[in-house]
Amino acid sequence: MSTVTKVSNIHGVSVEYNQPLGLFINNEFVKSSDQEKIKTFNPSNGEYIVSFYAASEKDTNLAIDVAERAYCSSWSNTTPNERSELLDKLYHLTKKNRELLGTIETLDTGKPFHSNSLNDIDQILEVIRYYSGSCDKLTTGETFITENNYHRYTVKQPYGVVGLIVPWNYPLAMAAWKLFGCLAAGNTVVIKPSEHTSLSLLYYGKLLVEAGLPPGVVNIIPGYGEITGRAIAMSDKLQKLSFTGSTRVGKLMMEMSGQSNMKDVTLECGGKSPAVVFRDANLDNAASWIATGICYNSGQNCTATSRVYADKNIYNELISKIVEEIKQNWKISSTFDPFDDDGTLGPIINNTQYDRVTDFIHVGSHIEKLNRIDIFKELGECKGNYINPVIFTDVPQTSVLIQNEIFGPVLTISKFTTYDEVVKLVNDSRYGLAAAAFTEDYRLAHQFTKEVEAGTVWINSSNDECIGMPFGGFKMSGIGRELGATGVESYLQTKSVHFNLR
Repeated sequence: MSTVTKVSNIHGVSVEYNQPLGLFINNEFVKSSDQEKIKTFNPSNGEYIVSFYAASEKDTNLAIDVAERAYCSSWSNTTPNERSELLDKLYHLTKKNRELLGTIETLDTGKPFHSNSLNDIDQILEVIRYYSGSCDKLTTGETFITENNYHRYTVKQPYGVVGLIVPWNYPLAMAAWKLFGCLAAGNTVVIKPSEHTSLSLLYYGKLLVEAGLPPGVVNIIPGYGEITGRAIAMSDKLQKLSFTGSTRVGKLMMEMSGQSNMKDVTLECGGKSPAVVFRDANLDNAASWIATGICYNSGQNCTATSRVYADKNIYNELISKIVEEIKQNWKISSTFDPFDDDGTLGPIINNTQYDRVTDFIHVGSHIEKLNRIDIFKELGECKGNYINPVIFTDVPQTSVLIQNEIFGPVLTISKFTTYDEVVKLVNDSRYGLAAAAFTEDYRLAHQFTKEVEAGTVWINSSNDECIGMPFGGFKMSGIGRELGATGVESYLQTKSVHFNLR
């Protein structure tokens, strides 16, 4: 099998491109050492797309060795200006290929092309531009005034070779969050996309070459988590690992770091993000943001506003407004084609995740016997993994639907009476990635931001990340931060220097 294949006739969209299938090592697409391949399918219709090569442990170690040589031989000596110029070239190449990259994302993930995939690419452009401008603005450290005859200061320097593991829900966007800050800091990279959604990042390897990236600086190695991901996490040559994915696997990443060389670990894991709607809130605004928070990317979002707590006085009105908001703005395409602009809700990524989401819906409906609102009629016959949004009301805090991350368009709504009561409910979770509150009382809002246990808090909005702000979680939602200045600093380590001047 070649390391490149031609893909065309995508849902009737007039596009044809050459899809890389090989591992991207040392600026070349190569076959895996054991010839192992992974089949990928279109979740909107179940159709087979292509098979790409999967990295073995041997391939992973080779990629790490290549990245290490690239760092030691040349990349560690690049200037901030040189790295900035490279990222700037990538910005323009990404912008030039915006629609093609969005097309590949839609093909591989089922994301609606117009309302989702292109938005993801636009955010990637923001990320590249931010980190392109950050390269020559990194602080070098601090100088300390201590006793006479001593000069003491800190410097920050790259780790060297960094391992990055990205999830399937935002294949290229999550890669961008990690990759460009890592490069701006001066590291070389071995990055593993999800085995479910590797196509867009593999294609991006072509843009890295076109931009003039030196061989070995970025190596893209798709593969299975238990093989490729494990080999990255267990490598003694990596001093830094950044992982985004499930909490279960995040814990394994920490274990493997400890079992190997105690590499520094950044984790962005699961979430069960609450939205609190107080009595004085603008309900139209709250309903709009909540609907977007649970429906965008088909609810496959760690910060999805999947559990809502509403003041008992506005509870029924809010439910009606959320139902109407979803009915008006969040629909599956009538043709089940994510390239049609009449659809804003795509399919669930694969059969396993589809079964997981439908199992939660079954438990809520038939085991816990919760009140259920079906906003749309049952889907007609379709081949894709589509699920219409479902709302469960009057959900007790003990429900498995509140305590677990579902990762689909499933919303729970519960009522509260007092502020103290709702803060306790919000914090009654092992997750702490994000939270939202809707109120016109800014004293109350500030109090909420202080007391809620979450790494990101939105007031009167939800899921509107800012590239310049750090992002990460409390509790079992993760360790460390991405984006903003911390998106570079997390890929730098601090060294203390002591000069004896006597």
